Amino acid sequence: MRAFCLFTLLCASALAGDAKLDEAKRHFSQGVALYNDGNFNAALAEFEAAYKLKQSPSVLYNIGLTQKSLFHYNEAIDSLQEYAAKDKKIKPDQQKQVQQLISEMRALLATVTFNVIPDGAAIKLDDRTIGQAPMKPYGIAAGNHKLEISADGYKPQKSDILVSAGQPQTLNFKLEMIPKSGKAHITANQPLSEVKIDDKLVGMAPVDVELPIGGHQIEVIAKGYQPYRGELVVAGGQVREVKVTLELPPAPTREKFYKKWYFWVPVSVIAAGAVAVGLGVGLTQKPAPLVGTLDPGAQPVN
Repeated sequence: MRAFCLFTLLCASALAGDAKLDEAKRHFSQGVALYNDGNFNAALAEFEAAYKLKQSPSVLYNIGLTQKSLFHYNEAIDSLQEYAAKDKKIKPDQQKQVQQLISEMRALLATVTFNVIPDGAAIKLDDRTIGQAPMKPYGIAAGNHKLEISADGYKPQKSDILVSAGQPQTLNFKLEMIPKSGKAHITANQPLSEVKIDDKLVGMAPVDVELPIGGHQIEVIAKGYQPYRGELVVAGGQVREVKVTLELPPAPTREKFYKKWYFWVPVSVIAAGAVAVGLGVGLTQKPAPLVGTLDPGAQPVN
């Protein structure tokens, strides 16, 4: 049998005789069973649920013992001190046992002071949140522990710490803010090209611009060139080099009239007809007599 045993439903008279507190009694009973099975995390959850429904000193006592079994000595001390202060019917021998238990746990602790920037940062010890900065010095059980400091908008910090019983220590943390913007250096092969980001003119290339992290639409325009449009993704704290090559538009198709068949056909027909007419006239006209060297009275040559 444990030197310090849990209160049970039989001795927790504050929970008895009230029909409205059936749920609290159910949580309390389940907590006792879980504790005896060694499932301390689940037992603590049940005792805390019961205490929210009925703030009985007997439940608070069980919470303290369960926290001790989980090596949460700092919380266990607070719970047992609160129990001793609230239980008006506590017997002297029980009071003595509680104080002895508190003294034993204090001997296993080291006081740790956390200096954390920024205020409001969450402080986790062994994956369990123990408070927010700034917080009062905290008692941590001797041994190796994992510590994590986190805050919205900041890079979290993790650290392994070694705690020796009775040896106080101070830990300093300054979280680094997560950049909310990045920069882009935009150049173009045509100087003084207009640069637009998200439909807003930001300058003439080359240009440096700071943008919120994420995706953006970029447009680069120069007279006589095809506009460039694309997506620009900006990462926090980084500088992106964006080189834009503007291209000339394709040469327009200029078909001259003399290259088109419907211009050439009529001209060809007309030219052919004119030649034919000319040839016809030439063939039907009677030729003049040839002047020869024959004697007079000879027949002309036709």
